[in-house]
Amino acid sequence: METATIIRKTEHGDIVEIDPEELGVLLDGAETLRADDTSLAGWIRILSLDGQILAQEETPDRVILIRRLDSVQAAEDFVDRRLADYERMWNGCGCKIDYRARHHDD
Repeated sequence: METATIIRKTEHGDIVEIDPEELGVLLDGAETLRADDTSLAGWIRILSLDGQILAQEETPDRVILIRRLDSVQAAEDFVDRRLADYERMWNGCGCKIDYRARHHDD
């Protein structure tokens, strides 16, 4: 899948699943604004590509997901909330993340 196709698929809030090869192409074409190792589910990143802000994350079973966010601040907030979720999981809360939810609080 080309990066333009990924961007188009995220236009309406869709979360796009990509394979590792596509992630490499995406990372090569995007500016990485932030990258954090979750220690539980790979890397979570904020990317800027063709004027769009994207969040890239992995599920614990290594499915790579891309979602569009409205701004860098919205992306920062998303990543901060997600990292807080992982911290609670690490501490044994028993909580789960719905990676397919369009919004973090869904």
